Amino acid sequence: MIFGLGLVPITFATGMAIDYGKAMRLQTELNAAADAAALSATSAAMMRQSLATAQAQARVMFQAQTTDLPGLIPLNYADTAQVSVTVTEGTSQVEGFVRTSTVTYRGQSTNSFAGILGKETLTVSGTATAKASTAPDTDFYVLLDASSSMALPTTTAGINFLKSRTVRNGNPDGCAFACHQTNPDNPNIRNSSGQIIDYYTFAHDNGIELRIDAGKHAIRDMVANARSEGASNGAAYRFYLATFDRSANYRELTGATPSADFNYVSSKATTAETIAVQMHGYMYDRQTEHAGSLAKLNAAVTSNPGNGLRTPGDRPKATLFLITDGMRDEEINGRQMGPIAPDQCDAIKARGIRIAVLYTTYTPESINYEAWSVNNVVPRLPEIAPALKRCASDDLFFEVSTDGNISQALAALFQKAVQTSRLTR
Repeated sequence: MIFGLGLVPITFATGMAIDYGKAMRLQTELNAAADAAALSATSAAMMRQSLATAQAQARVMFQAQTTDLPGLIPLNYADTAQVSVTVTEGTSQVEGFVRTSTVTYRGQSTNSFAGILGKETLTVSGTATAKASTAPDTDFYVLLDASSSMALPTTTAGINFLKSRTVRNGNPDGCAFACHQTNPDNPNIRNSSGQIIDYYTFAHDNGIELRIDAGKHAIRDMVANARSEGASNGAAYRFYLATFDRSANYRELTGATPSADFNYVSSKATTAETIAVQMHGYMYDRQTEHAGSLAKLNAAVTSNPGNGLRTPGDRPKATLFLITDGMRDEEINGRQMGPIAPDQCDAIKARGIRIAVLYTTYTPESINYEAWSVNNVVPRLPEIAPALKRCASDDLFFEVSTDGNISQALAALFQKAVQTSRLTR
C-alpha cells in the first residue's frame, strides 16, 4: 500500500527530471547558436560592414540554427523579448576600433510529464557576447634556436636511421643528432666521392629533416600566413628574423630592423643553419646561451612598441616568437645546464612585447643511449616546459614533439597571437 501511494509522486518526479534534462540540452543548443551568431557579427568580413549589416547577419545566423529545434516552442524572432540582437562599436586606446555583439534569447521548452500537473513548459534563456577589434599593426621578432641540439631529426624514423648509420668503434649505439662539425672524423660516413663528411651533411644527403630545417620552413609558412592575414584584416605586419646558439653567434637574418617585404623575409628564413663546431674543441658542447641571445633580441627592439593603432605618434605592437628545444647549456662561472631563466623573458615582457614560445620537445629518447647525457641532461628535461610556459605571455605556448608537425604548430601559435574576435560571456 505504501509503495502504491508513493509510486505516483515518484513517477512524476522522475518525469519532471526528464523534462528538466531535455530543457537543459535544448538550452545548450541555443547557447551554441547564440555564440555562433554573436561571433558572426564580429568576424573580419563583418568588421568592414555597417552596424545594421552586422546585426542582420547575427540575427539570420541565430534564426537559421534555432528554427525547428525539437522541443522548442517556435520563437517569434521579431519579438525583442524573445530574441534580441545588438551590435555596438566604439574606440579604445588599447584596442583601437572595437565592436561588440550581444545575442539574447528567451524561449520555452515543452514538457512531456509536468504538463499533466499544469506545467506545460520550462523557460530556457541565455546571452552570448562577442567582442572584436581591428587588427593592430604588428612587428614580429622571430628567434630560432640554431644550437647543435636542434639538429635532431623530426621523426622517430629519422632518429633511428641516423643512429643506425653512425655506429662506430667506441659508440655502438650511434648518434641521434646530426652533429655539424668542422672536423668530421667518422670513417664510416662518406659522400659519393668517398670523402668523410659530418652527420649534418649526411642527414641532408639522405633526405632526413632536422628540427632546424622544420623550424625555418615553419617560419616561411608563417610569413605566408601573415601575408594572407594582413590582406584580410588590413593590418600591416613586419618581420625580424634571427638565429642563436652562443650569443656571440647571434645572427640577424633580415637585418637590424623589421622588414615588410614578405618575399625577402621568406628567402632569408631558408638560410638558417646550425654553426659547425670543432668536435672536442674549447667548450664545443656549450652551445645554447638563452640569456645573452634574448638580451640581444631585446636590444634589437630599439623603441618600445606601441598599440599599432596607426594614430600620430603610435608604433606597431611587438610579438616575439621563440622557437627552441629549451635546454640551456652555457659557460657562466662553470657549466650551466637546465631550463631557460626568467630574467630576460621578464625584461622583454616589461617593455610591452608579447612572447610566444614554440617548444620542440627535448625527448629523453634522443639522448638516453649515452651515459653522460643520461646522468646530466635527462634529469633536467621535466623542468623545460614549465620554464618556457612561464616565459610565454598569456597562453602563447605550444609544444610539438618528435613526429609532430612544427609548421602546423607555429601556424596555430601565430593565429593565437593575432586573433581579434573572441567570446566574452
